[in-house]
Amino acid sequence: MHRISDIRMSGISRRNFIMFRSLCGDTTLTNVLIVTNMWGDVSDQVGATREQQLATDPILFKPILDMGAKMMRHTNNRESAHAILSYFIDKGQTVLQIQDELVVQGKAVGQTAAGLELNREIEEEKRRHQEEIERQRREAEAQAAA
Repeated sequence: MHRISDIRMSGISRRNFIMFRSLCGDTTLTNVLIVTNMWGDVSDQVGATREQQLATDPILFKPILDMGAKMMRHTNNRESAHAILSYFIDKGQTVLQIQDELVVQGKAVGQTAAGLELNREIEEEKRRHQEEIERQRREAEAQAAA
């Protein structure tokens, strides 16, 4: 679900989306449905513009749409909810990438694409934290010297 009323896709949303892709894998994307909601909070023109941006921007949803995912609107009514649910009725079961990696390939969680992505995020967060500590240390030293 993505709120069409959001002006941009936040960092946490992007990180969650990257993790989602790591868990699912690219072969399952034909079973993925990106649902936009909150259409009542924006004009039709603004919503359509944002929807187009989401669908065509290579750092947003374009890559998975190109691999078979679909995008639908939930307009806060029964008909759109039924259309969304109906989309999944004829979809077959699929094996997620994380399932394949853990069960079939016998990988440890840390060796899976999702585990590697999580470790990458942890290392990035550690790096940012260290930079912040160093910045604060320099500021404290500068204040003490003044």
